[in-house]
Amino acid sequence: MIRPVSNRLLLRYGAVAAAAALACTACSGSGSGGNAAQPPAAASPAASSTAAPAAAPPDAATVGETVKAAMKKSTAVHVKGSKSEDGKMKVDMQFNKDSVSGSIEKDGVEVPVRRVGDKVWMRFSKSLTKEAGLPAEAAAMVNDKWVSLDSQLGQGLGEAFKLFLDYDVFVGSMADDAAKPGYSAGEPADVAGTPALRYKNGTRTIFEAAGSHRLLRLESPSEGTMEFSGWDQPVPAQAPPAAEIYSGPGS
Repeated sequence: MIRPVSNRLLLRYGAVAAAAALACTACSGSGSGGNAAQPPAAASPAASSTAAPAAAPPDAATVGETVKAAMKKSTAVHVKGSKSEDGKMKVDMQFNKDSVSGSIEKDGVEVPVRRVGDKVWMRFSKSLTKEAGLPAEAAAMVNDKWVSLDSQLGQGLGEAFKLFLDYDVFVGSMADDAAKPGYSAGEPADVAGTPALRYKNGTRTIFEAAGSHRLLRLESPSEGTMEFSGWDQPVPAQAPPAAEIYSGPGS
């Protein structure tokens, strides 16, 4: 029988989830992703701007607010990158208005997460059950199974994860942070074939898509790099198949 000893582990990765959100904003902050569904291969980060008229490049004084406004109008984004502060963290997440899928990896321990509406699941990867130190019998029961975070085993972490996996909260936080003043003049750049403008703010750099002003990349030599693609190109997440959802004690 699986005991609720995983509470501390889940709390730790609830903190990891929050840290992942901070990781996405850290490159532009005061100090300077089962796997996520991938945006369609043929799409580019600038594709969402094709229906909008081309806009003049923002100057250094207004670029933060311009990027913020563009981000807050968006409906979807794919976020992928890494952060090395306080251990190595990788994030690979697809955020849509009504669903989220992806994974967070901290020091080699993977935490796949999924949200569909108000329902949130976390999958017990083998690296996660190993980190938890679960007995072999218990590990075999949950390995590669999705656990509802509203279940007893989830120990009430559903609300915390729902907040982390809320599109408006996540993107709004990044947008507010990107709006901080102090940028230098923009310089022409290229991000994965997309024409962009590069703006520096101390040791941090943002790349915004020319024309649409969508954020394409955040860089910081001390904290890491985050890539943003598929703006306004939703890739809806689906609830895990019933056969993959944990149904044992505590479910």
